[in-house]
Amino acid sequence: MIPRQLSAVLLSFCVILSSGFSEEAKMPDSQKPKGETGKAPVILSGVYEGRTLKPGSLFPYKVYIPGQYDPSKPAAVYVCKDGLGKDYLEVHSGVLDKLIAEGASPVCIGVYISSGELKPSRKGGMDRGLRAEEYDQIGRDYPDFIVDEFLPWLVKKEELNISPSPDMHMIGGGSSGGICAWNAAWFRNDYFRRAFLSSPTFSAIRGGEELMPLARKTETRPIRAYVTLGENEPDLYAGSSYVAGLTAETAFKYAGYDYQYEYFPGGGHCHGITDPAVIERAMRFLWRNWKTEPVKPLHNSERVERLVPFGSRWEETNEPMPAPVPAQIPAGVYSFEGGTIHLTSKDGVPKAVADGFGEISGLAVSSDRWRLYIADRQRRFIFAMSILEDGTLKERYVLAPLHLAHDCRSIGAADLCVDSKDRVYAATELGVQGIISFGVTDSIIPLPGDLPVEKLAFGEKESNILYARSGDKIFKRPWKERGLKNTDAPAFPGTKGYYD
Repeated sequence: MIPRQLSAVLLSFCVILSSGFSEEAKMPDSQKPKGETGKAPVILSGVYEGRTLKPGSLFPYKVYIPGQYDPSKPAAVYVCKDGLGKDYLEVHSGVLDKLIAEGASPVCIGVYISSGELKPSRKGGMDRGLRAEEYDQIGRDYPDFIVDEFLPWLVKKEELNISPSPDMHMIGGGSSGGICAWNAAWFRNDYFRRAFLSSPTFSAIRGGEELMPLARKTETRPIRAYVTLGENEPDLYAGSSYVAGLTAETAFKYAGYDYQYEYFPGGGHCHGITDPAVIERAMRFLWRNWKTEPVKPLHNSERVERLVPFGSRWEETNEPMPAPVPAQIPAGVYSFEGGTIHLTSKDGVPKAVADGFGEISGLAVSSDRWRLYIADRQRRFIFAMSILEDGTLKERYVLAPLHLAHDCRSIGAADLCVDSKDRVYAATELGVQGIISFGVTDSIIPLPGDLPVEKLAFGEKESNILYARSGDKIFKRPWKERGLKNTDAPAFPGTKGYYD
């Protein structure tokens, strides 16, 4: 048995998505309570045909506009996956109406949208549902469609006034819709901050098992979540939804997310998703203190806490990128070309000392001066080789594997550097990945907007400032450890085992 209540992830993007309906329709005024403005709620429905990001796909949707909505004032939005069913829409919108009337929720427009469907291009073909591609597939693809294409179109078409604040945007769903909601809050955290996750399938359907390790290792994002889980979750070919749900709870707790967790003994998959009492508890938590407090993490994971001050941020700077620390030992300086490592001794003559790599992108010497760390763009690993007294190299090992971006263009690191405790920092498409010298990738510090990192270096004068370049942008950030310099005396690594 697990605790009944824990903190969960709710996206502050209050849009409820559902399936197909006809053109615009209004619910009879006699059947709907009037809001404080004296207006009855309105339900609009339609089918959106994808254009740029999901061309040709059809998305049935409904929009619930509460009676309290005043077009002159920005409203919140709640995007709900698979919410087109009558019970689903009535329960969720009914709870929102109640909370709006109490002031426990902002005036919130519900956007209910179904997953897309692609019609056959030739006669006799069968329709193709895109739920797995959109909901179960991790990455920015579907969240970008919702945020950058569908919602702007809907807002313009219906002349809606939606708050631009991510704290006023919530997203939710059940099963694959639950993982879809977390995925949207994670990859489009610039838009969603609150998320309702009913039996989220964090299993290996289309990469869902990768999200919780990333949540544990990555600097904590401002997401508030409410998670529900039944005792009798399905155990599918891709993994147990029950076990995956428990994994999510421990990940949120470890990483410092503001979440609440509700467990239902004897309950099944998506238990309570149309139960007004359950939805009310979720909504009250997700909109808690919405007038006075933005959504924010409670703390970072202990590994991230060792690297960056909690609450600090990357700062874009006009300063030039610091020069990298040469990979230098008394016998000479290491350099690379293609897949070969050279050592240039004091006589100025370079000598090949290792080859067989793909495309080397960075070198650094360990704090105790007997290991050479190597980044290779074509390999997923950071490598290490032993340095002999004469500077020759032997015993190539994998120091650690890197986590990959959801749609990575390069599986290897673009650069690396080392701090005085012998932690290696790899420049990757996910951000700065930290690797303890024992050989574990234990932290990920992303750049703003999840920009890929192309170059890394500690400040030349202020060695406790880390600089990172992405394209033509350079960022810097205070670091709790200082960069390793060639003038430092050889020192034992500060991370000799798993728990250091």
